Amino acid sequence: MRTTANIAAVRGFEYAGYAGAAKFAKNAALFVAAPFIGLAYAAAFPFVAVGMLAWYGVQAARKRAAA
Repeated sequence: MRTTANIAAVRGFEYAGYAGAAKFAKNAALFVAAPFIGLAYAAAFPFVAVGMLAWYGVQAARKRAAA
């Protein structure tokens, strides 16, 4: 028995119904939101770095006081 597949099915462009539309909408929303998410990370970085330095400073001071 010989079967033939159309080129759309071979390349993965099969009709996926609403699932395909939902996946496209999700990808489009992430594409639009990505710069804002990156900006939030860049804006938060200095605060995270200062907090981390303070944390390590307090830990070192506690260790030095205990010794």
